[in-house]
Parts: sequence; structure tokens; C-alpha cells
Amino acid sequence: MSAIVAVIALLLFVLPSRADEERVRIPPACRELANRAGLPLTLTHAEATRAIAYIRVMISEDPAVARCRLALRGQ
Repeated sequence: MSAIVAVIALLLFVLPSRADEERVRIPPACRELANRAGLPLTLTHAEATRAIAYIRVMISEDPAVARCRLALRGQ
């Protein structure tokens, strides 16, 4: 049991802190959707990956969704 706790503690020290993570800017075409969702203008890589996956599966006739999808395809 103590070995498991030691490994977990070591991983916490080795992994980069969330404050040091590089942040990705939201494309201007996606800002309207980000504002609706209450997201900041920059996201961590993990947050951006989740947001992109969510936008790709959204079924909507919303023009903001279409603009954002086009912007993401152009990246």
C-alpha cells in the first residue's frame, strides 16, 4: 500500500502542473459559441480537444456552429 502511495506522489510531482500548460486561443469564428458556453478565450490542449470533438458531433442548423466547423477544418 505504501508503494502505491509513493508512486502516486511521484507522479504528482513529475507531471506538469495545470498552471504551466500551454493554452490554445479559440478561433474568432468560434468565439460566439465559446461565449454561449461561458468558456474563456484560451483553453488548455485537453479542453480544446474536448471542445473540438463536441463541435464535430453537434447537430445544428445554427450558423455559428457552421462557421466554427469551417474554421476548425481550415486549421
